[in-house]
Amino acid sequence: MKRPYETMVVFNGALPDDVLQKEQKQFEDLIGQIGEFEKTDVWGKKALAYPIMKKRSGYYCLFLYSASGDIVPALDKHIKHNENILRHLTVVRDIKNDIARQNVAMRRERLSESDSMPNDHEIGRFRSRDRDRGDRDRD
Repeated sequence: MKRPYETMVVFNGALPDDVLQKEQKQFEDLIGQIGEFEKTDVWGKKALAYPIMKKRSGYYCLFLYSASGDIVPALDKHIKHNENILRHLTVVRDIKNDIARQNVAMRRERLSESDSMPNDHEIGRFRSRDRDRGDRDRD
């Protein structure tokens, strides 16, 4: 039975960009061999909250995929042998969170498409509310 997973991987941030891209692609290929790879959400280089293996920055990637349960030990084995990975975490994805993320993205798109200025109806509504509170000096 395939389940949706997400794996956050923190690569060594001191590596050159071409090596980071290669490591990311290699991890995507490994997921694709075992399960159904969906997408990678790259968060980029960020400062670590505390040093990990004497490193101060990390390159964050969130991998989304669907697979059977045997993928987790296979990924752990690959990660343990890879010195460029500082930390990782694999969890079963909650589909409700995916739907909520899609809804938020759609709302953001609608807001960016519409004008940021309120229309005349909204301005009138706010003015009448201000008068009700006694804020007469705002006119």
